[in-house]
Amino acid sequence: MRVDDLERSMTLRELLDWHRFEALHQPLPDRLGDIHVAMLASIIVNLARSTDSIPARPADFLVIRERELSPDDGLSEVDRQMANWRGG
Repeated sequence: MRVDDLERSMTLRELLDWHRFEALHQPLPDRLGDIHVAMLASIIVNLARSTDSIPARPADFLVIRERELSPDDGLSEVDRQMANWRGG
């Protein structure tokens, strides 16, 4: 199913159910893979860095990042949830 089709057909209740599922089953495979690759990337960079440079952290290499939406962004709660669901 395409994202566009899913956005049109998914209710807010279904979206919130998926949020609860994700909260209970952390991390999901996409995030777990991202964490593992970020850890490896930071190790490789730190092995090759000079002694006077700042060490890299795994967080520097994460591809999937959480983005907070401010309450004054003008979005309704449904739009805010959908934006979070799409990755910000």
